Amino acid sequence: MTYDGYIRVSRSREGDSYLSPKIQRDAITRLAVAKGIELDEVVTEEDVSGGKAIAKRELGRLITKIERRESAGLVVWKVSRFSRNQLDGIQTAARIRDAGGHIIGEDLDTSAPMGKPMLGFLLGWAEEELDARRAGWDEAQGNAVARGVHVASRTPTGYRKREDGRLEADPHAVDVIRELFTRRARSEGWTALARFLDQSCVRGPYGNKTWTPSAVAKMIANPVYLGQARSGQHVNDSAHEPLVTRAEWEAAQDVNGRPSSTPRNGEGLLLAGLIRCAGCRCVMKPDSMKDRDGSRLGLYRCRGRSAAGECPAPTSILARVIDPFIEMTFLGALKPAGPLAEASASTDAFDVAARRVQETEREVDDYISANLVSVVGQERFLAGLELRQNELERAKAELREARQATAFADTLELTGDLESDWPTLSVSEKRHLLTAAVDAVMVRSVRGSGRAVPVQDRVLTLWRGEGPDDLPRRGRRVPLASFSWDESPADVAVSSS
Repeated sequence: MTYDGYIRVSRSREGDSYLSPKIQRDAITRLAVAKGIELDEVVTEEDVSGGKAIAKRELGRLITKIERRESAGLVVWKVSRFSRNQLDGIQTAARIRDAGGHIIGEDLDTSAPMGKPMLGFLLGWAEEELDARRAGWDEAQGNAVARGVHVASRTPTGYRKREDGRLEADPHAVDVIRELFTRRARSEGWTALARFLDQSCVRGPYGNKTWTPSAVAKMIANPVYLGQARSGQHVNDSAHEPLVTRAEWEAAQDVNGRPSSTPRNGEGLLLAGLIRCAGCRCVMKPDSMKDRDGSRLGLYRCRGRSAAGECPAPTSILARVIDPFIEMTFLGALKPAGPLAEASASTDAFDVAARRVQETEREVDDYISANLVSVVGQERFLAGLELRQNELERAKAELREARQATAFADTLELTGDLESDWPTLSVSEKRHLLTAAVDAVMVRSVRGSGRAVPVQDRVLTLWRGEGPDDLPRRGRRVPLASFSWDESPADVAVSSS
């Protein structure tokens, strides 16, 4: 079985001197060759602290692969790349060990006799190093703040950063920022304020073309506009020129000193995180509304605005309408003629895909070993090598799909007779099954249709592997685009809005 490689960098940099990911990748490759290990994927995480919980990193996904028996373990450069949190690292290593997996690095091999005690020692040493670095970093941050330096990497809207790191007012945006605070003090809503910033042509620190209500709320709450610089517990209230007075800033806050926000209604709805607006492809917000009898009705609605722009066709739909429809669609898809029948059936697809990868890898190795450059010439040799490597990538993609199907089949087996048990499952259990089988549930707007549109004509379920690779999600900024379809996933189209 294959292993996965893991690369982590605490802070990314630019320039030729930034070699850490390459150094780690080369080391992982050498280790894999020395141990006779085949690598499936090598994941790189940049700007991620080793003290961050493993479950909240991409590394958490690799651990899950080991527990699902999709991977035999991890190959890292050194243990410090795995974790700098001794307790979290030991607990995660125990999960890997219980699943029969191993962690291999230049300084560790948990399959060796002394691997377990050595792991505990190395994790403790890595945590001590992190604590020492944090202490030095905290002192440096405190000194910088005392000098009035703006420590954050992004310059707040309305300011520009001088060569000495301190902020100065941006003359092109000062009046806009002051007007923004004045409008909020008059109780103008967040969406209206976002549109005001759009019309003013003032761009945020990330350069987005449009402003979102949440981004505006964060601006209003930021004491940087009072002249304050801060980093953690270090605060300098006279670091730079304020753009608003204390009275203006406080007038824009709520009674708690922070911008008010919409309460999180609709939490716990079945399709939360899966349902998307076809107008912008963004995840719809789980929400609620008051019914005629005063009770609350769950619903999903497009937020209307994202960092990519304003949705051209925002939509909403009641949970009591779409949830039962998707449940029925999901259970029907598991029947013999359904699109999930093969995924839920016990087949040898995984073994076939694994054999194809092995055969394709062997063909690549044989081609390289034959050393045909002198016979066919370098150009034809490289073209032939690229052709075989592309075939290998396709085989690996098929293997990943087969693994997903196997994992889904294992999940179904845990539930027994799913159709009979479905009504007894909790919302979280149902969502777990849906997430394993569904990439997205697209909902299109019916505004202007002038008639009641059946739910089946508004909704398209994209099963695992059918969704676009570039769907917007947290941490991924993609251009604004719409999603359309006629009848089936084969008829889908993505167009720029």
